[in-house]
Amino acid sequence: MNSDERVNKQSYITINGETALYGVIGNPVKHSFSPKMHSLAFQECGINAVYLPFLIQEIQLPQLLDAFTVSGVQGFNITIPFKEKIVPYLDLLSEEAAMLQSVNTVIQTAEGWKGYSTDGNGFIRSLTVADISIKGKRVLLAGAGGAARAIAVSLALAGVSELVIVNRTPKKADNLAELLRSTFPNLRISTILPTDLRSDIVINTTSVGMHDNGCPLPDTVLNHCRQVVDIIYNQPVTPLLKKAAERSIPYMNGIDMLLYQGIEAFEIWTGQKAPVETMRQSLIDSVYSSTAIGHIQKKGS
Repeated sequence: MNSDERVNKQSYITINGETALYGVIGNPVKHSFSPKMHSLAFQECGINAVYLPFLIQEIQLPQLLDAFTVSGVQGFNITIPFKEKIVPYLDLLSEEAAMLQSVNTVIQTAEGWKGYSTDGNGFIRSLTVADISIKGKRVLLAGAGGAARAIAVSLALAGVSELVIVNRTPKKADNLAELLRSTFPNLRISTILPTDLRSDIVINTTSVGMHDNGCPLPDTVLNHCRQVVDIIYNQPVTPLLKKAAERSIPYMNGIDMLLYQGIEAFEIWTGQKAPVETMRQSLIDSVYSSTAIGHIQKKGS
């Protein structure tokens, strides 16, 4: 489908008594790129559904799922600050969500509302598409928040050999390390950054660099590094990625993680293969100006 055909197809939305409803809850939520992305994906696949943002207050969480059931909501995403707070109200959790006690995707099933965490799998899929192999690799992970937890678990499941976790608050890095050790006893884990670390992949999961506000890691970590990934997506090239580019280190930003966590959710809800290019173009149009598109991903030499 060329761009003209896509625009023409997206110009017609039919809403009737059989239209399924999906959405995203959060506070704030008006900034979300998901409503446009998912609604266009439903159209592309011929699915009679729409996706809406829902601004929710924490006090409303106990009644939320009953309200969604009455309203006919089939599934929804969760963004900050409710990824952990929604968990007690769900009937079922996927194995990964249960381990993390964090959910970003929910579907209504015959057994009740089931929660999933698609952030980690979305990240792994973004690496796979970029031909970045992680099995048996040594990874430096900056950050220990919700995204870092999901990514760390998925990295362990995908077979990394060693994980070095660093965080501004060392206790949070230690807590994440303990979570991983309890489930992956054969994974080598450290929370101390060696001065001469040789890593296959450096991954930034912190917000440092989101607003051009510095680099989350010392320059020395790039001296012996083969790949840099920054999950920040609202800047095509963050300060960390700029330093990687100056050293001719292949790098990737977070737009494809954002894309593939959404694709994972779409496939959970519909049981269909997601229209990757339509969803990706929607994100590019929403997140980046036309001048930034060329900087979305750089595989390097």
